[in-house]
Amino acid sequence: MKQFVMNVEPQLIKEVDDLVGKEGLYSSRNEFVRDALRSKVMEYRKIKLRKMVKAIAANAIAKGWNGEMPTAEERDKLLEEFLKKKGR
Repeated sequence: MKQFVMNVEPQLIKEVDDLVGKEGLYSSRNEFVRDALRSKVMEYRKIKLRKMVKAIAANAIAKGWNGEMPTAEERDKLLEEFLKKKGR
């Protein structure tokens, strides 16, 4: 792991220390900070994924998609067409 230094308000550190010490929710400040960073990164990934899904849906609707999922046969046909376009 890589170390880094950051400035944090004393009151926030006290609250983290309470969560770590008195509440026992984390074994250390480091564990708390790593968990908080992971949570924020996952939150961002979800937002990014939602935007991508909306863009894909808008593109599909613009190309005539009626909102229904294709059958297995239709999916196979679409896959074949896609692979032909990619030269595979």
